[in-house]
Amino acid sequence: MSDVPLTVGIRANLVSLKTTSKLMDVTTRRLSTGKRVATAVDNPTNYFAAVNYNDRAKALTARLDGMGEAIQQVKAADNGITAVRGFLSQMKGVVNDALANSDDSARQELGKQFNELILQVRDVAKDSGYAGVNLLYDNKSRTVQFHEQIGESTLKIVGFNISGATGGADASSGEINASGVTGGAGTSYALSFDVGGGDVVGIKSHGTDATAASEHEVNWGSTSYLTELAEVVGQIENMESKLKTQASKLANNLAVITQREDFTQAHISILQEGADKLTLADLNEEGANLLALQTAGQLGVQSLSLASQQSQQVLRIIG
Repeated sequence: MSDVPLTVGIRANLVSLKTTSKLMDVTTRRLSTGKRVATAVDNPTNYFAAVNYNDRAKALTARLDGMGEAIQQVKAADNGITAVRGFLSQMKGVVNDALANSDDSARQELGKQFNELILQVRDVAKDSGYAGVNLLYDNKSRTVQFHEQIGESTLKIVGFNISGATGGADASSGEINASGVTGGAGTSYALSFDVGGGDVVGIKSHGTDATAASEHEVNWGSTSYLTELAEVVGQIENMESKLKTQASKLANNLAVITQREDFTQAHISILQEGADKLTLADLNEEGANLLALQTAGQLGVQSLSLASQQSQQVLRIIG
């Protein structure tokens, strides 16, 4: 079929209407999707740059979960340290009461209280874990990832160990005996503060024979109780000092993680904003464009009608 011959005016108006229609399709799509760059076809440079920014933002968002977990783990450890320090204060009070008491039996009863507190310290340390990580027990540590690529930017939180080592008595039976107290196993319950590398500082007093069996024994009923219990007070104070140091380290780690969390959240917003600036449409501008294109379309139709009328007038003259 041969092309229908059109006048120059009609053809020009048809081209204008096609252009207007195409622009209206683009504007309508931008208004419906909210994006001026929705595919690589629209603008390859902007599209792939935006994809890269959004990918980094997603990766950093995943890191925020790890930071949040690490913050809770440090808080759990700090909560445990606070509880342990409370028990240490009680223990020091018990020892001071024993130092001021000349009755052997009374001191032995205080020794039982002391050992009960040791077990509480141990149990609090055991219960201070969060999400499978306990920074107060078994020298656990946690590496926090900050960068979107693993290993690029990290912080290692080094834990330590507070352990309550029981002797032969069964803690569940209620036979918690201080060393030198008759009945039960007659063994001591020791508490140590392990900061790693074999450096153990804790509540322990060597017996007179310095054997392994008596390494942690303190005889609360002996005639040498003044010397031995005074040493225990010094060890408690030493342990309190060590705990303060560890609490300070945890507080510093918490501050670092919190700052990195805030930084990461802000950086995610920057990346997302950058991606949006490259791809999002200005809805106000697109709305104005649509109105202008609708007007242009109406004018185009009228122009086409006028061009057609001119041809009809020529036909009437010829006819």
